[in-house]
Amino acid sequence: MANRKVYLVDTENVGTAWKDLLPQRNGKDLIILFFTENSPGISYYDLDTIRQYPDSFEMIECVTGKNGLDFQLVSYLGYLIKSAPKTDYIIVTNDTGYDAVVKFWNQRELSVIRKTKSELIAKEQKENSQEEVKGMLKNLLPEENSDEEMVEEVYRLLCDYSVKQLQELYQALQKEFGHEQGTAIYRQLKPDIRVIYKKIPK
Repeated sequence: MANRKVYLVDTENVGTAWKDLLPQRNGKDLIILFFTENSPGISYYDLDTIRQYPDSFEMIECVTGKNGLDFQLVSYLGYLIKSAPKTDYIIVTNDTGYDAVVKFWNQRELSVIRKTKSELIAKEQKENSQEEVKGMLKNLLPEENSDEEMVEEVYRLLCDYSVKQLQELYQALQKEFGHEQGTAIYRQLKPDIRVIYKKIPK
């Protein structure tokens, strides 16, 4: 079973990029927002996303000052580690100053990492691309072959091969679904196969 994850977010540094974590977290994970009067405001679009997950995060107001939020976040991290050492801790910030803290805890064999704003956004974009491709498959496949389980299986096979391996993909579809059904699926996909492969995240 995966460890519980606790995200400690430096909102002065990453703004509302942390909202991309909300759909990814599971029920036991926690997002803690450290904020000050210097943290940027929230747009109505971001607020609309955030309000769909009212119980997914906590907020901790920090005292302002030079690197004030950073010190308070790190202090709270130590407090959390003492009470739950087997949890995975992720500091969400672009600030490389936290890397010394990450190294300190890693040397003591505790799970602490830093994730940047761009890493959060990249993961969200990848997931959006996956969903877009699966939507295309659902529309392209024959109705009897377009249920969620079938779409997931066809998507998996597409990811196993490249646009330069269409013969291998064709054979894999036949092996997975039988000659007749596999051939029918391949023929449905073939006209749009290059477009599909351009959208599959690398």
